[in-house]
Amino acid sequence: MSSRRSEDYLEEMLLQEIQGGTPSVTGLARALEVTKGTVVSVLKKLSSEGLLSHERYGTPALTEAGRARALSIYRRHYNLVFFLELLGVDQDRAGRIACEMEHLLDDDLEGRIFALSEFISQGIKASEGWARELQERLSNPGTLPHPLCLAGSRTCRVVRITAEGPLRKRLMEMGFIPGASVELAGESWDRDPLKVRLQGRVVALRRDEASRVWVTEA
Repeated sequence: MSSRRSEDYLEEMLLQEIQGGTPSVTGLARALEVTKGTVVSVLKKLSSEGLLSHERYGTPALTEAGRARALSIYRRHYNLVFFLELLGVDQDRAGRIACEMEHLLDDDLEGRIFALSEFISQGIKASEGWARELQERLSNPGTLPHPLCLAGSRTCRVVRITAEGPLRKRLMEMGFIPGASVELAGESWDRDPLKVRLQGRVVALRRDEASRVWVTEA
């Protein structure tokens, strides 16, 4: 498995080929903002891995294995850009974020992101009601959630329960379900146990329990 930096070289070489150019040490150094010496060092490493052929003073060329790897990274980059743009991220920023994320994806995760992107895109094109609602929500994102034990507002709304097993069941049976309103019941948020008003009654939670209830400002 090549390193993240090596993958950048493979992707850039493929990009230069797609644009009708011929990869070169000088061109790679300029595009990746590194010295020619650094480029030569990385090309030697990629050559030893069978990902490209490069004779001394010659033009580097992707091997079949190198081109397949480069295409995989190139494809993931633009699938990520497309997905991020669907979320309302501008193209330049989406490109920068994709450059960081593309190296972390495997085929399974890339496929899931692609499937979700296509589903959302088709819904937008068809003017589906859920797609319009999604776009409205993305245009006005809510306050980021946080654990109840760290809440800075006296009145909050439950958005999720991160606990599993018996604790998750207990919390939900108590009424801590998505959408429920939680209000401080006369104590400071840093007390343990934490007393909150939920569905008209006061309940007490240990701080470790409250950390499993995620809320946002109401």
